[in-house]
Amino acid sequence: MPGTLLDKHPRLKRTLKSVAKSVGILRDSPANAFYRDLAEVTSRGEDPFSKLFYGYDGDHLINKWDHFLPIYSRLFAPFRDGMPDGRPLRFLEIGVYEGGSLDLWRRFFGPDAILYGIDVDPRCAVFDGRAAQVRIGSQADPDFLRSVVQEMGGVDVVLDDGSHVASHQRISFDTLFPLLAQDGLYVAEDLHTAYWKGYEGGYRRKGTFLEVTKSFIDDMHGWYHGRKTSEIGRSIGAIHVYDSIVAFEKGGGERPFHTTIGTPQKAINRTR
Repeated sequence: MPGTLLDKHPRLKRTLKSVAKSVGILRDSPANAFYRDLAEVTSRGEDPFSKLFYGYDGDHLINKWDHFLPIYSRLFAPFRDGMPDGRPLRFLEIGVYEGGSLDLWRRFFGPDAILYGIDVDPRCAVFDGRAAQVRIGSQADPDFLRSVVQEMGGVDVVLDDGSHVASHQRISFDTLFPLLAQDGLYVAEDLHTAYWKGYEGGYRRKGTFLEVTKSFIDDMHGWYHGRKTSEIGRSIGAIHVYDSIVAFEKGGGERPFHTTIGTPQKAINRTR
């Protein structure tokens, strides 16, 4: 769309920039083909996060894929009232942009949650101290990531909505997943970018976050195949795969076993 036309419609320009930003670039984003104006969204979910998103009355700009909303409700429901031991949730979001999602997370998790957001864009510092604490730095900088988690006093949930570049996603995960509290949750979203060249992606391209996820499934089952597994893979309790979202539960590590209870039935011939 010509720049002169967009300049005459600043709200449209801002919305298109938000859509492009949601997958990490400003122009020619493949995601633009999936965009739907709010007035065209006739079916809106009844789950808690969908209601929160579509009922948002704040002063921030927010762009979300509609099918993510009920997934958020499902994944984050166990954390809405804090942690099982009674302490507040410690939630870290990678990617701040215009601060809208942090505003939503504050409303979703409540006033007691410890919320932090990080972004490489120094302009995002303006949102520090509003709905959450904001720190400026790169998700591809392990030292920076560790410093933020230390400041938070640990971390229970991570949501990666950052650059969506494959190498950045892997560095963040490799750094932060080991730092998660036991029974914590790590969520990476917008993983459709794993298929797009501009994000170091491609169909079944080695090194994308989706391909790494597949290898973690093998690591989780290392008890049964005897091949070399990664330490991170062995510490994953569960993997939930959705369209463009993967969620990892911290857990695992204990050798599986099976056992038998009950009384054998003599009338049944078990001879093989």
